[in-house]
Amino acid sequence: MVFILITTFFIALMGLAFHRTHLLSALLCLEAMMLTIFIGMAMWPNN
Repeated sequence: MVFILITTFFIALMGLAFHRTHLLSALLCLEAMMLTIFIGMAMWPNN
């Protein structure tokens, strides 16, 4: 599961790097990065 979250984060980061010229595309990539971080923190095991 961690591999999927890391892969999703880096795909969104690459999308942000490639689509910086269009504001809406950059915002969608930033939102995908934030959603990935949120899901990763929510699924982090609490000991």
